[in-house]
Amino acid sequence: MSYDKQKSKLKSIFALEESEEVFKAKMQKGLDDVHNGRVTPLDDVYAELSKAISELKNGAQVADAEKYIKGLMNS
Repeated sequence: MSYDKQKSKLKSIFALEESEEVFKAKMQKGLDDVHNGRVTPLDDVYAELSKAISELKNGAQVADAEKYIKGLMNS
């Protein structure tokens, strides 16, 4: 694996890290959304994740496929 690919892969891994504070805040927001009925139907989630996985399998950049998932999180 080339240096650039390794560097890119490491950036993707480290981008997933977040502070415990941020993690807890996101978890609390998720729980609040569920308690207040602000949820995305499971069929919609499955469809969007399937689309993102398909994009990745077809060579899309992670950022391109990630937009589908982020769109779900912001709805």
